[in-house]
Amino acid sequence: MQIRVPLDFKKAAISLAAVAIACTMETPAVAQSDAAASIMDNIIVTARKREESLFETPVAVTVISDEFLEVTGFNTVNDLVRFVPGFDLTPINTSRATGSKIRGISTFSFSDGFESSVATVIDGVVLGREAQGFFDFFDVETIEIIKGPQGTLFGKNASAGVINIRTKDPEFEFGAGGDISYGRYNEFKIRGSVTGPLVGNKLAARLSGTFNRRDGVLDNVLPGEDDLNDKSTYSLRGKILYQPTADLTVKFTGDFVEEDNRCCQPTFRNAGPPNLAVGFALNSGVLQIGDALSAVGIVPGPRNRSVAVLDENILQDSQAGGAALDVEYDFGAATLKSITSYRAWEINEFNEADGVSNSNANNRNGTVSSTKQFSQELRLDGSFLDRVSYVAGLYYFHQDLDAQGQVDVELALPFAIPGLGNLNSRTNADRAVENDSFAVFTETTIDITDKLSLILGGRFTHEEIEAWYNRVGTPINPLLPFSGSNFGPDVTGFQKVEDDNLSGRFIGRYFWTDDLMTYASWSRGYKGPGIDVAESVNVAAITTPGGLPVLAPEVPTLIEAGFRSQLFEGQVSTNVTFFHQNVRDLQTITSDSLGNVLNLSIDKLNTMGIEADLVFAPNFIDGLTITGGFTWNEVDIVEFSDNVALEGSRFRDSPRYFYSLIGNYQKPILNTNFTGFLQGEWAWQSSKNTTLGQDDFAVVDSYGLLNLRVGIDSPDQRYGVIFAVENALDKDYEHFIFGSSYGVLDGNATNAQFIGDPITWSLTLRAQL
Repeated sequence: MQIRVPLDFKKAAISLAAVAIACTMETPAVAQSDAAASIMDNIIVTARKREESLFETPVAVTVISDEFLEVTGFNTVNDLVRFVPGFDLTPINTSRATGSKIRGISTFSFSDGFESSVATVIDGVVLGREAQGFFDFFDVETIEIIKGPQGTLFGKNASAGVINIRTKDPEFEFGAGGDISYGRYNEFKIRGSVTGPLVGNKLAARLSGTFNRRDGVLDNVLPGEDDLNDKSTYSLRGKILYQPTADLTVKFTGDFVEEDNRCCQPTFRNAGPPNLAVGFALNSGVLQIGDALSAVGIVPGPRNRSVAVLDENILQDSQAGGAALDVEYDFGAATLKSITSYRAWEINEFNEADGVSNSNANNRNGTVSSTKQFSQELRLDGSFLDRVSYVAGLYYFHQDLDAQGQVDVELALPFAIPGLGNLNSRTNADRAVENDSFAVFTETTIDITDKLSLILGGRFTHEEIEAWYNRVGTPINPLLPFSGSNFGPDVTGFQKVEDDNLSGRFIGRYFWTDDLMTYASWSRGYKGPGIDVAESVNVAAITTPGGLPVLAPEVPTLIEAGFRSQLFEGQVSTNVTFFHQNVRDLQTITSDSLGNVLNLSIDKLNTMGIEADLVFAPNFIDGLTITGGFTWNEVDIVEFSDNVALEGSRFRDSPRYFYSLIGNYQKPILNTNFTGFLQGEWAWQSSKNTTLGQDDFAVVDSYGLLNLRVGIDSPDQRYGVIFAVENALDKDYEHFIFGSSYGVLDGNATNAQFIGDPITWSLTLRAQL
């Protein structure tokens, strides 16, 4: 699939596999059929770690172009998910635990001993923690969303899929460009880049940067306090390209990104009845949640956008950066590539856990975490006998992670609640995780005939993980009753795990005509074992004295078939993918009856469905392109030994249906050489339940969102202006609904929500040299 809105107004939108989302913004100088027929061949992707055209790539991949990002102003993963069927992300209270989903599969965990099911790869470098990739996009060549297990070529943390980001390289001709935007909530964005030669045609450089600032979108009713869920981030990236000969290419990249946000706070959806335990509180300043909200004038409900939180009680501050050396040498029959990378990431995040600062029940839940990683990949890409091509390589990854977590529960009771004690507890959980991974991989494509190809790939992975953990509970007020951490007894442990795995895939591809390709595939992925080092580590799950709980490796198996075609001389593009996948030992979390978050595995989970798209670029209406995408996805728990009552139920946070429509119309303005365009974007999803137990209070109703854009572009493409309105119908909708800290005491009668942004607008001016 291609998501493309060209600024040069020259090409129609085409999709691969799942759905097409793109628009044309050009006075068609060439026939629509010619443009549509050629664009699939002209779009280059690296979903199989080699450059090939979109049309011939036999995997489900969505390609998002730089032009689409520029026109829409989308600059984060969360912006894209509404328009990529089968791809989703649910923002919660910390990016550290937020995980994107592909076809309903993700790892949702607060434990630093677990990896994501979706790998984020930037310029060939796999990020050890997915949250390192939740930065603002700019100066990006393409973003590829590769669906299904991709462990054969991308490694162990790609069991659900890959977000593959390629940034722009330096050029030997001078160029510069950027944009500046202002919008609702005082949003102010500046983005820019400059490139050019340093030494003739041998050495070139590129420098790009972003700054993005926005006031909070939640109304903070406490006097003198800032509105919450704001944004303040900036980033810099530099690239140097050295090409001493036609055969040798050397690229060095350095980047840094920093954010300092008062984010991410939920709002109260419902306040339960007065709670008996709160009425017995021995510490001062504890209110029933209904009284605490009433005191500051907050009315809980689905449309509630008000909070009462002190600035000092919420923060998400992170810094990430790294360097990579990419060396490629072309031997003629084969190309050898080496990618060496070092990266570091640190995040300091905490929030008002009970949701209100005027009641001292549970005032802090936070973690400081730092990660350092080193990776080395050697890859050989070549062909022989005119019908055999291959990719083969070696991979090494090392990561060190240190984290310190703190949870404060000020509520002090004269009696002990079974499993929670007297509360009045400060829980400090220090942990360290060290990971080493070694792999050898290969994939071979054999062209049996000019139409039929067979593809076979495999990967052997050796995994080593070590974890250290220490949890200690202390009283917040030593004068009040204390019976230990509310998470359980103090724990000190060390755990080492080693594992070997062989994963792979087999693909058959057939070109029926120049306009029709079909493929069928079988693949098996792998995500290594996980060690539970969360604050809520489950002591009962420890099987080795002095050890820590270990979750088995996650192993997905996918059967997929698809076709893509051009009809009516390229005026209509249709693309359909059928998939069935089962995942053994899906690593996830659940809450026990006391509200503690527990890490566990679902023995078997099935996902199956259809992803389809239609692109209509009629040659009888110049400048019009209509694209539509549709997804049906069933995600069901098949086996769950820890909770057999949930067998047969739908997996959490997964809409069954999704569809999107984009209409784009462009036309010259009167008799000038300026070009104007109108664009509408509609995305709809069906209802979902955000708890594993499918609780009634956690149903997110179906909703649709409408974005509108209008723009003008100069004759020479040197400058332009775009006005955009997002969520134009001002739809109230939730990302996620959950039981609050007060809900632990009242059976989730009190619950909260992470609510979506209201209607916003922006005006963008752009220019390029």
